[in-house]
Amino acid sequence: MRSPTLFPYRCSSQRMSSKVRVVSLVILGLLVAAMIARSSDAAWLIMPLGVYLFVGFLQTPDKTKVKLSATRTLEQNRSGEQMDVSSTVLLKNESGFPVSLWMGELVDPETVITDGELALHVSLHPDETAKLVYQFCASRGDFSWENINIRVSDPLDLVSFGLSLPASGDIQVRPLIHKFKPIGLRPRSTLHSPGSIPARLGGSGTDFYGVREYHPGDPLRSLDWRMTARYPFKFFTKEFEQEEIADIGLILDARQNMEMVVNGESLFEHSVNAAASLAEMFLHQGHRVSLLVFGKRLSIVFPGYGKIQLHRIMSCLSKANVEVDDRISTHLDFLPIRVFPSRSTIISISPLASGDKNLYQRLKANGYQAVLISPDPIHFG
Repeated sequence: MRSPTLFPYRCSSQRMSSKVRVVSLVILGLLVAAMIARSSDAAWLIMPLGVYLFVGFLQTPDKTKVKLSATRTLEQNRSGEQMDVSSTVLLKNESGFPVSLWMGELVDPETVITDGELALHVSLHPDETAKLVYQFCASRGDFSWENINIRVSDPLDLVSFGLSLPASGDIQVRPLIHKFKPIGLRPRSTLHSPGSIPARLGGSGTDFYGVREYHPGDPLRSLDWRMTARYPFKFFTKEFEQEEIADIGLILDARQNMEMVVNGESLFEHSVNAAASLAEMFLHQGHRVSLLVFGKRLSIVFPGYGKIQLHRIMSCLSKANVEVDDRISTHLDFLPIRVFPSRSTIISISPLASGDKNLYQRLKANGYQAVLISPDPIHFG
């Protein structure tokens, strides 16, 4: 998926509306009729129409003297898919005279307006402001605004000219996160930090691991009094299985030949949502998580913890897209697996293709523990 940009109108020179052409044709018709019929009554009908045009041209503002300022405010700079976001554009008339104008925006085709309007017709007195407020929702990606489009005209809307005022803003629409029960992993290797995965080592934990002789400094509450009663003059301490965290690497397959679109739904979007949900779950459990998006372009998020790491991963996933790839990137043999720490647990999200099994042989040969999550293209279709 691309990252769309909302492009503004360009400034335009003065132009006359259709009203001027219609009134001019009516005046010409009345003039011809008055000359043919030699009627003064028909000639007098031309006067109010001429005054109408004269007043409109007289009140046309000078483009060089019109001073307007615009400010854009977004409800938030990060949002999830299918969530409404409010955009407010505040326009102020800094000219010393009233200004009649139209203000409006161009939006990306993938943006859906859920409330409000994209155009507004107002007349502003000096130092008066107007608001253009609307709500929208959009699909995953980065969206940015640079300008707001203005068309200034006389009060009768006969002559107008266009302006493009700076009104910047940006928002990142992130993939959906689905909450589900934690996945019980049993990695062969863990990091020596307190976590939720049994490390098969004696230490502080909740599950009973074994009994050993008492060492000076052991807490008294961990003494095994039954074993001590069997062997007088000796003390024994209970040990529990130590719980640590794991190193988890996520691989998102973004190759073009793995994509499938059925009835407007994308198989790749389901994979992106799965990667976001897994990253949130593992980081919530305290694990160290990294991400590799493999396609025509490589996107890498190096290992990290906590909310900051989740922010990095979600930002990377919001920009992930499927592009037409070249011959090199169509095979997982070229995947740079060395970006993951050694002995990590690698979770690959890929529909798979013929010949992809070599990747998992490489992972095992390099000491990684591989897990495959494969969206079923047949079921999806």
